[in-house]
Amino acid sequence: MIQRFNCPRCQSPLTADMHEVVDAQKDPELKYALLNGQLNAFVCPTCGLAGQMASPILFHDAEHEMFLVYMPMELNLPHVEQEQLIGRLVKQVMDSTPAEQRRAYMLQPQTIINYQTFLEKVLETEGVTPDMIARQRQQAELLDTLATADAEVRDILLAERADEIDETFFALLQNAMQVAEQRQDNQRMLKLTNLQARLYTDTEVGRRMERQQIALRRLEQDVRRANGLTPQILLKHILANEEDEQIIDMIATSAQSALNYEFFQLLTQELESAARQKDKPRVNRLRAIRRRLLDIQQAMEQASQEMVREADSTLNLLRQADDPRQAIQENVSKIDEPFMYMLSARIAEAEQRQDAAEIVELRKIYELIVEEAERQAPPYVRLVNQLVRAGSDEERRRLLDENPELVTPELAEMLGAVIQEMGADSRPELAQTMRSLQAMVEMRTSRAR
Repeated sequence: MIQRFNCPRCQSPLTADMHEVVDAQKDPELKYALLNGQLNAFVCPTCGLAGQMASPILFHDAEHEMFLVYMPMELNLPHVEQEQLIGRLVKQVMDSTPAEQRRAYMLQPQTIINYQTFLEKVLETEGVTPDMIARQRQQAELLDTLATADAEVRDILLAERADEIDETFFALLQNAMQVAEQRQDNQRMLKLTNLQARLYTDTEVGRRMERQQIALRRLEQDVRRANGLTPQILLKHILANEEDEQIIDMIATSAQSALNYEFFQLLTQELESAARQKDKPRVNRLRAIRRRLLDIQQAMEQASQEMVREADSTLNLLRQADDPRQAIQENVSKIDEPFMYMLSARIAEAEQRQDAAEIVELRKIYELIVEEAERQAPPYVRLVNQLVRAGSDEERRRLLDENPELVTPELAEMLGAVIQEMGADSRPELAQTMRSLQAMVEMRTSRAR
């Protein structure tokens, strides 16, 4: 649901996508958006303020029988209005839940007015304990202090609280840097960047993470130079880091497409060479690496097979449904990237067999999924997709005429950001279309001023 409101700082008019219901099973991506602080978030393009809308949220997790309503105190609603609002949200969930899945706990949602308490309840479903939450809160406070402290105080804190500088701390630091960048807070960004550089140098976890990043960058550089990943390149980087298990795991996971039969042949040849040289420590090390990588490959293959099975099961469900559109809406959380890849492959196979009936059926499902994705997308994204698919400039101008409320400087900025992300060498025809669209929008917004 698109919500219109004014920026709390500068009062500029804003629009943002607001979600009032988060169902952990039906919409897991919304749950993680909630936990990552991205749900109902906004960034004001005028003053740079980033925040979250003060709005009620009903959280439902059927697996844990959790039914919570967060009711922000700042809304200052009378009790009767609160009850009406909660009743509407409960009815919305009940209406979308099949009768056989409705449970008594859904009739008595727990109301929470403190956002932190609400998040902690949701985190419990992820196995996050109160002690873990308390530790992360301490780490967040330490991060804020380190970012502003002078050198002497920073040295003392790093020595006294070294046990709090772990991977979670670096994740908090990275998130803080992203927020500072969104808000264009250059002063805070500089302080955080300097702190990160210091931690990479002065802490064991920082040095380890920097080694991992360097190893990954070197792999990426070799892949770019060779115009693709090969088993030979993967072996080179595994051997370059053969004494560091964590880096090996990271490289193998990021380069899993090259973890194939040819790679293991090359690794075995390297092991046999070490055996001929009677380098027993290295032989043992390479054997351990081979076992480790075989385990990783097997785990990835099992995960891949499970994804294919789930995607195949979902596709069969959609094909057998009396109303495919409704079935798509009810199973939208299962329609992910692996599913779309499998569906595209099935369409290609049907085309190869020249099975006209199956081609029509699968393409119809594909089109309905695209329609549903667009229906759920924010209006700006929906309009951009329609403009890109339009066959002519005349049709694009018609779409812009039909959506005057969306033809804004923000739309032009969005198109510019997409063009920048695409890069110079990525799909030149599409990039040209996007630049043409951006020019159309900019021309219209300049006329409106």
